[in-house]
Amino acid sequence: MLSKDQSIIMQVAAKEASNLVVKSENLEATLTDWEVAFNFVNEKLQAAYNAESAVDTIKEAFPEATVVDAPTTSPNSVVMSEKIQVSTVRVVGEQHGDLPKWIIDKCRALGIQKIWDNRNTAAGTKRPWFKQADAPEGAEPAAFWPPKGQA
Repeated sequence: MLSKDQSIIMQVAAKEASNLVVKSENLEATLTDWEVAFNFVNEKLQAAYNAESAVDTIKEAFPEATVVDAPTTSPNSVVMSEKIQVSTVRVVGEQHGDLPKWIIDKCRALGIQKIWDNRNTAAGTKRPWFKQADAPEGAEPAAFWPPKGQA
């Protein structure tokens, strides 16, 4: 039987695995990717739980990760101007082709993890190609048009 701590670690690993996996039309491939991500994250978190220093274990597993201090404000008072490094950008709803590098770079710079892909209805209009899907409640979602000359 799992301890309460191990159960919590597994729940966190499942959530993080779902954040790491890019959804695709192939359900079997998505589930396989999730399983690989879950096993990896769960193994590292369980090892960190049993290790003297969780930070050192996580640094070994994710050498590109940056250690940051815990925020002193509540999660409801997030400031959108803060720079957050994002490793993946996920499309909510239907994706219309590969994501251009410029939108991934913009999202990483702004800490945006989820976007709507409006390229199918934005062609030839003044509508944005992409729109932020994870804007804080009450905030205006960011809108993105292609850079001049790349439309």
